Amino acid sequence: MASRPRLKDRLFTLLCTVAAAAILVAGFSRGNAKVAIVGAGFFLGYGVLHSVTRRLTPAARLLTGEDADVAERLAQFNATRMAGQAALAIALVGLILEFTIQWPPGVWVAGACLLVVATFVGALWFYSRGHAPGTARS
Repeated sequence: MASRPRLKDRLFTLLCTVAAAAILVAGFSRGNAKVAIVGAGFFLGYGVLHSVTRRLTPAARLLTGEDADVAERLAQFNATRMAGQAALAIALVGLILEFTIQWPPGVWVAGACLLVVATFVGALWFYSRGHAPGTARS
């Protein structure tokens, strides 16, 4: 069983590298160097982050959910739920802005994506400290 997570980690790192290369090629082929570099950097950074967190046992268990106990899985579930709710709220605000004042999507879409990630990280921190709904706070 010890070799199985290593294989999964290597495959994930390989897929992140392939995705980075694909974004790099697609961006440069369309003449958009900024998107190519930022997109490739995003995928490479995500692969490195995943690789590093897999070595940090408690943090990795909390982020990935593998080998996590019930409290860690509950914290991850609640954080995922809260990030999903934030994404739906942002999408609703975006639709309202589009239909009322024809506000075109722009840089704020990237900011909205970052807000969803920040919501997930903040909720994961909050719920991992024992603040799960329906439980007494210690």
